[in-house]
Amino acid sequence: MNADFGTFLAPFTLLIGGALVALGLLSFLDLNYFKTKWQSKIALVLGLVFLLATETMFLTSSAGGRYLYGQNLDVTDCEYEIERAFPQERGKRSEVIADNIRLCMDRLDYEWTTNHPHCQEALIATNSFCYLPKKSFNRAIVAFQMKFE
Repeated sequence: MNADFGTFLAPFTLLIGGALVALGLLSFLDLNYFKTKWQSKIALVLGLVFLLATETMFLTSSAGGRYLYGQNLDVTDCEYEIERAFPQERGKRSEVIADNIRLCMDRLDYEWTTNHPHCQEALIATNSFCYLPKKSFNRAIVAFQMKFE
């Protein structure tokens, strides 16, 4: 999720979720703000859903970790490193730079994959949408973030 969008929504989801959880928990102390116990339980569950959604926003945003943002930085760092190592290859049609960027990303625990539509638009080694982390948790988060790009 875009960090700006998550930052905008977080206060609202925290307030709504916190209020619903508080009102739902107060019903267990016989301080009823709803007509029935059933409504209090629904409020408690909805409040927890709002709080979970807020946590998910932070987890999947660039503020919550490197993930997709870090992957973009890693691709840029590899590109810089390889072009500095092979300056005579810049601008040529050879695959030396592209192959070495892929190797660099492999050393950083990324796998080359062409499944994402943005990767298929530009099958080049510097396209960060053509990589996914090898670690399963990071891979799941980055794949989730890529769905919104």
